[in-house]
Amino acid sequence: MRKQRFASNETAAKPTSTTPTQKRKFKLGKFLFSITLLSGLAYGGAVYYSLKDDKFRDNFTENIYGAKQVVDYVEDLQRQGVFYDMKKKVWRIGSKYINLPELSEDNISSDKISEFTSKENPIIRKLSDTIRELDNFMVNHDLKHAGGKILSRARDELRNLSNNIDQLKADEQDLCQKKLEEQNEKYNQIIDKYENSMDQQIKDKEFALKQQFDQEKRELYEQHYTQLNAELSRQASEHDKELKNELVRQAVDMQRRWVRDVMIMVEKERNGRLAKLDYINKRLKTLERFCIDNTENLDASIKVHRLWCALKSLQNIVEQPHRTPFIEQIVAMRRYFSTDEVVSAVLSTIDDSVAINGIDSVSDLSKRFNTVREEVRRASLVPENGGVFSHLLSFVLSKILFRKHGLVDGNDVEAILARVQYYLNKNDLDTAARELNQLEGWPKKLANDWIISARNHLEVKQAIEVCFLLCFILFYFYLNLILNR
Repeated sequence: MRKQRFASNETAAKPTSTTPTQKRKFKLGKFLFSITLLSGLAYGGAVYYSLKDDKFRDNFTENIYGAKQVVDYVEDLQRQGVFYDMKKKVWRIGSKYINLPELSEDNISSDKISEFTSKENPIIRKLSDTIRELDNFMVNHDLKHAGGKILSRARDELRNLSNNIDQLKADEQDLCQKKLEEQNEKYNQIIDKYENSMDQQIKDKEFALKQQFDQEKRELYEQHYTQLNAELSRQASEHDKELKNELVRQAVDMQRRWVRDVMIMVEKERNGRLAKLDYINKRLKTLERFCIDNTENLDASIKVHRLWCALKSLQNIVEQPHRTPFIEQIVAMRRYFSTDEVVSAVLSTIDDSVAINGIDSVSDLSKRFNTVREEVRRASLVPENGGVFSHLLSFVLSKILFRKHGLVDGNDVEAILARVQYYLNKNDLDTAARELNQLEGWPKKLANDWIISARNHLEVKQAIEVCFLLCFILFYFYLNLILNR
């Protein structure tokens, strides 16, 4: 660009003997070239002056876009001695062709820097005017041939310098990128190694905790089973001992009565009343029947007592605040009362999976219902065959629906949920489950797991209540038999 400018000036400076001075015409390309060149000189001058004046540098870097990066870059080049070497080289080349005081080393350097100056500062504007006067001076004194070559070589050196700077910058960027990649790979290896180590430690800790949990679980099961058997054995032994003592007492009383009766009969026989022997024989048979009945009653009492103890143990486990398996109690009751059709029928209604996993307590179901209620409310407006859009619309509308509380009427989802919450607060799980079972469509699908858990809880409690009722019936039945005799 500078070469074209000098060439145009040189052509304009040549005198013509044949034609008079022609009037210059306005050319858009030349005008744009001049504006571009002057802007570059002004920007370069501003950069140069910012290196000399800190106050101007602050204003320049704050108000001009990209000025801070350019100034920092020029300072790096200045510290590396690039401008000094270039200035010496340009001066050495220029001295071979021209030796004018106007083209001193300082002027040449100023001309190079003026390509990056700005005319906003008066000093920079004056520097630009001085450079323009130098150019006009060379044109008017027909020194364009010598000065143009020097300026052309200086421009080439500046272009080579710019290319070298760009190449150094690219090499430095590639080197930094390579270093960053090496560091990244190194840190990734360290992180992977640390993650693998932590994963292994977590797995080992998890395995150890699982083994410890399983061991403690087995020990608790064994301890509970041992205590249960010991308690049942102790109570059975005490009951058997009491029954045996009662039988011994009754046997002693019977023997006394029998001896008394025998003495009476002997006395009567002595008195000639041998006809009473048939009556005595009948009484003896009655006593034998009484002993047999007592033995049967004793067995029935033992059976009722075992059923009572097993039911109490099962009830204690079911009423725990957290889910507890009771499969061992169910198996024990099935083994002890395998001949009792009623107990077997009641126990058959309890599913083995429920006994193994246990049942949720009323408090757990109440806490769980709070989560289920929110899910049901979000899907309360979804049709039975609704898609993703229906679910999204129902989720948005559920945020603005009013919550109902208490024992309210209606068959809508909010009314049913309010009644279920009301009955749960009253510990009426049966009615709450019946109310929630009235839901339809997606709300019922979401609440189905909760309904199944509540049904399992109610079935187990109902089975226990039936067994307790059977135990009371047997107790009063055998008690009436004993009293009637």
